[in-house]
Amino acid sequence: LWSGRRCRGGGSLPTPVCSRSRVAAPGSVNMVQESAFTTDSLRNAPPISSKQDAPTKAELRPTSFELDYVDEHTSFNENNPPSEAELKLIGGRCDWGKEDLFNSPFWGLELTPTDLKEIESALAFCKANGLELQDGWQPLNVTQENFPLPTLGEKLKLVAVELEEGRGACMIKNMPIDDYSIEDLGVVYAGVNSYIGHWVPQSSAGLRSKSRGYGLPLGKVQAEMRGNTPMGGKQANNYFRLHTDRCDVITLMCVRKASQGGASRVCSAARIHNTMLKEHPAECARLYRPYTRIWEGANGCFSMPIWAVHKGKMTTQVSPSYIENAQVLERVPKLSEQEIEAVDLIEEVGLRESVEFVMEPGMVYWLNNHVVYHGRDAWKFVDKVEAEATHSKNDRLMLRMWLSPYNSREIPDTDVYKLVWGATESGVPRGGLEPAEKSGLTPKAPELVKAIEAGTYQYYGLYKRKYGVDANTL
Repeated sequence: LWSGRRCRGGGSLPTPVCSRSRVAAPGSVNMVQESAFTTDSLRNAPPISSKQDAPTKAELRPTSFELDYVDEHTSFNENNPPSEAELKLIGGRCDWGKEDLFNSPFWGLELTPTDLKEIESALAFCKANGLELQDGWQPLNVTQENFPLPTLGEKLKLVAVELEEGRGACMIKNMPIDDYSIEDLGVVYAGVNSYIGHWVPQSSAGLRSKSRGYGLPLGKVQAEMRGNTPMGGKQANNYFRLHTDRCDVITLMCVRKASQGGASRVCSAARIHNTMLKEHPAECARLYRPYTRIWEGANGCFSMPIWAVHKGKMTTQVSPSYIENAQVLERVPKLSEQEIEAVDLIEEVGLRESVEFVMEPGMVYWLNNHVVYHGRDAWKFVDKVEAEATHSKNDRLMLRMWLSPYNSREIPDTDVYKLVWGATESGVPRGGLEPAEKSGLTPKAPELVKAIEAGTYQYYGLYKRKYGVDANTL
């Protein structure tokens, strides 16, 4: 949340807010850079593969021995986890802090009038050439061929490069949401994303909610109830810890923001890793070993490391709620205090290192789940009765898609990665719901359903550190 500084593109930028949990006042500017969205400006950005932003070994961990960086010969996975002494730093531009993202030419891009006209023309062309909508709003067959973006498409391909080889986080600040219906917005969103990667059907091991996009290309992230623990397959207005989704890239587009709360957070997973390597090396090493978490596929759960490195590139998969969900299952071994502490530290370190901002209507971001975590604060929930009485809308609404970029990284070729991702080679559709379907879908565990209904399970109750506002008060 910034205002009052000049940036490279000539616009004004905000001054930082000291408290991480506060949101912008009405009319304030979010932490985005005014950056002209041109192919020349993006191509003139710092080299994508540069390690110039990596912290020095002395800065990161002043010890009596030097730490090495991972290189193309480094691979750590569940079959070959590093010991504490074997840990290595994650280098490159995926290790970033707040100012690094703030100064990125890919964060806060602004569509030009030409770009907006191309989107308008592409939507009309797509609707006239066999557009298929499921349930009236799910776009099933939007491609580069039926959603032509000759100029904007080339810029989006550079965004895909930054997602894979750079910081792993990109944002456009002015998608034209006021110009289209929610149904047309979904088509526009799918069309833009077709230039970055394949869409994959979304999963939701906890809710399995169609409104959230379970098994579909497009999801609506919105509150359907008030509370800290989602129940009955409904989305809640609750705080989310830093996490990844089960796909290569997650993208969110803001249609409406909350009247109170609902700030978003993004953080470099590599920065958390390297900070933990300095401050908590034993816990850092533990995260390279498997943790059991729930899913919809075979056996209802799987065990995978939170961190891995494959041929010098990091990959991470973490969902604190799914890990604690698995702890309710009778057949899953109970985690030790150190194992829980290691997961808990991700949030503690991540909140120090993360960028927090309010998603304004028209903002759309893309995050590479292999190197970037995201989370959110609780927000004010408006139920239908209150909305009708006050003539207001149900506040915060995001559209969400899961993508497999055409230039995605190769990931570990081990049994669990093949089970959960479906494919481990680069550039192919993978992740999401389809691998779970292939393995055989499993109903939610009865003991977990019973614990949620009885109120004996509390969201994030496994962890000793407590964060965020009580969603029941909003």
